[in-house]
Amino acid sequence: MPRDEGGSRALVTPTRLRVPRLAAGLVRRERLLDGQLGSRPVTLVCAPAGSGKTMLVAAWAAEATVREEPIAWLSLVDGDDRPFEFWSSLIEALRTASTPDVAAALDELSPPRDTVEPGFVAAVAAILSQEGGPRWLVLDDAQRLTDPAVLAGLDLLLADPPPGLGVVLVARWDPPVSLHRLRLAGLLHEVRAADLAFTEPEAAELFSAIRVALSGADVARLVARTEGWAAGLRLAAVSLSDTADPTAFVAAFEGDQRAVADYLFAEIVQHLPADLHRFLLDTCIPEQLSVALAAELSGRSDAGALLDRLCRANALVVQSGDMTWYRYHSLLRTYLESTLRRQDVLAPGRQHAAVAHWFEAHEHPAAGLEHALHSGDEELLAGIVRRRGLRLILTGQAAMVRDTLAAAPETLLQDDTVAVVAALACLDTGDPTAADRWLAAAGHAACPDRPRTRGMWASAVIQRALVGGDVSAALEATGILGLPATGDGDVDLMVWAYRGPARMRSGDYTGAVDDLRRALSIARAEHYDPFVLWSLSQLSGMAGSMCDLPDTLAWAEEAITFATRRGWVESPRLAYAYLLAAWTAFLTGDVDGQARYARLGMRALDGVNNVEVEVGVRAMHELALFEAASGPERRRAAEAFHAIWQDPVADQVSPALSGHAGPQEVRMALAVGEFRWATEAATRLEERLPGSSEAATLRAQVMRARGRTTDALRLLAPVLRGRTTTHLATTTVIAHLLAAPLEAAASNDGRAFESLCAALEWAAPQNCQRPFLDAWAGVEPLLLLHQGRFGLAEAFVADLLAARPRTTTMTDAHPLSPRELELLGDLPSMLSVKEIADARGVSINTAKTHLGAIYRKLGVGGRNEAVREARRRGLL
Repeated sequence: MPRDEGGSRALVTPTRLRVPRLAAGLVRRERLLDGQLGSRPVTLVCAPAGSGKTMLVAAWAAEATVREEPIAWLSLVDGDDRPFEFWSSLIEALRTASTPDVAAALDELSPPRDTVEPGFVAAVAAILSQEGGPRWLVLDDAQRLTDPAVLAGLDLLLADPPPGLGVVLVARWDPPVSLHRLRLAGLLHEVRAADLAFTEPEAAELFSAIRVALSGADVARLVARTEGWAAGLRLAAVSLSDTADPTAFVAAFEGDQRAVADYLFAEIVQHLPADLHRFLLDTCIPEQLSVALAAELSGRSDAGALLDRLCRANALVVQSGDMTWYRYHSLLRTYLESTLRRQDVLAPGRQHAAVAHWFEAHEHPAAGLEHALHSGDEELLAGIVRRRGLRLILTGQAAMVRDTLAAAPETLLQDDTVAVVAALACLDTGDPTAADRWLAAAGHAACPDRPRTRGMWASAVIQRALVGGDVSAALEATGILGLPATGDGDVDLMVWAYRGPARMRSGDYTGAVDDLRRALSIARAEHYDPFVLWSLSQLSGMAGSMCDLPDTLAWAEEAITFATRRGWVESPRLAYAYLLAAWTAFLTGDVDGQARYARLGMRALDGVNNVEVEVGVRAMHELALFEAASGPERRRAAEAFHAIWQDPVADQVSPALSGHAGPQEVRMALAVGEFRWATEAATRLEERLPGSSEAATLRAQVMRARGRTTDALRLLAPVLRGRTTTHLATTTVIAHLLAAPLEAAASNDGRAFESLCAALEWAAPQNCQRPFLDAWAGVEPLLLLHQGRFGLAEAFVADLLAARPRTTTMTDAHPLSPRELELLGDLPSMLSVKEIADARGVSINTAKTHLGAIYRKLGVGGRNEAVREARRRGLL
């Protein structure tokens, strides 16, 4: 099995990871910088737009860099407001400020796509706790974060930041994280609008630095009018540099902050040269603007020089460290867009469309998709979805695709390919209801002359059935089993990744393995990490269905290792691997391993939208509790296990899962004296897998418990001769181990030995101990009797016998019959044996016979001991 290479993340524009360049004439504000910023583990710099937050923190960061304190800087954008994109950006920022070893460890991580995963946050914190990580993390424009999952993950990081890491949040308003707890704990330093407001001396220093001559009175008046608002002062300074009468200019400033800002924008833009004004209008739509994009939008080959000129004008444009990307101040950009719309109502849409084309052509399809939505050009939007939508889903950006298309015009429902991509995005993010709506719109997606669309549609229909539906009907309706490869690796991956599990539901394990190996190969080559994990987990499931225990565990452990390295310990995508690891541990006698993986499976279950996985994980959890419990808790676990399989939803799982669970449901039911539950389990499996070895063996289990050994052997005979359909190799092992003691009791020693050897022939190489442990009371004497005659299985038998002191606590002896259970229920009373016999209408000798059987089966010597042991087992 090849090794993977690093984690997969969304693309992050490098400019967002650099400390912004300091504006010319920047005033060093000692009262805020000296001993204030960074004085506590978390610093919040919070004030309205244009208050000088970013420049203040950038100046502080520059000084920290001089002190050789590594700074991880991240300028957030709206696209970061999803878990996958946020953590992708954050990891990149942290990597840039880390030593090679820490950066390499961070590079292994793959962010959660649409949930908060405490295990992932813990993994990030653990790496940053190592020597060589950044000293400071700055998140600029943190008000852009509104997604609950993003905020919950950030909250976890802030609640217990790694030692030595200080966090600085820069925002227009308080981010909805647990600031109150940080305040109470004395861990938070806050810089607010009042702190950031320029004093008169600071404003005077600002105007002097940029060579704007103002009297003290004019400075005081301007500070009063702008309330010290940094952007207002900076923008005023730009206009004042070309004003003949500064006093008159300052006197004209009136109104609240919003009105002043509008006036300032109008005055500044009006005084710009016409060509620069036109350039601003032609390039105002994108939040992030490269020189090349600006040249494309404006038709100006000197776009770089113009942007640099604007940047030197201060406050209007923020430039990155490498001088290739720029960002207009958001207020300026909003003003320019409004102006552009007043001049030509269609102009913003055309510019959005041009930006969308540029971003797609330069391999930024997510940005292209968002601009296409705002362009109003439905064909452009549909085209990007058709060309790029599937890859965005595969790279973990399904939530962005889903949200974009949810906001798109209803007319897009008429485009089959767009509808199918939307359905795939909804299914990938766990929204089957929305997927149903999109699938209903994809009426002609199955058209054979469009193989790419047909493949995606077939995969979507199968995925929907796997979530909860009729998989057999979906296989027939889509014809997916006969679909050839399309030659488009992304489409083929989607087909193979979900056709494999669908094949498993129908018992075609070999075909399923072929499909999943192909899917795994593409996912690894393209670094589609979620689909690498999916394929690994499903391959483990296929191996489990084929009862190849070593391969099951190997695939499951590879999936767990792969996910753990990416911080996905509690990811829903890992739940299936935990289930399979737990089941393999159970079958091989590793009770501790079973319990550990069962717990992990339950922790990863939230967000799972697959019936097979959900039913399996919940059932395994109850089975593990049953193995560890006694008394009422043991009975409760058996009852819960039975309830899981009684639920009609369980009818949708694979024959393998039903076949594995059936013997355990019967064993647990009989162990707590519930013959009705055992009978219901056997009847249900007969309905689910009619005429199968699994159904016959389960009925034989119940017959043997009722003492009807002849009927049990009759049911087992065709199974042992291979004349019934067998879904699981373990079923034959269980059948032979049921038959062996019954044949021995009937003095058929040769048949008993043959059955024992047949069971060992398969079980020994697989180290499959559990069927022997479940039948231990009847099997142990035969193993001891024939020890030395088992050939290659001798070591396996020796291990079973050596572990006997432990295994005898893991299973039950012969279950009590219904009449014995009735008598057992009377033992805690004060009635004598004679009074119990009279109440039951039987002779005292019959009552004593039943009583002796109860003592023998429970392994006790008297009535009080029997009551205690029965309570421990959950029989009372």
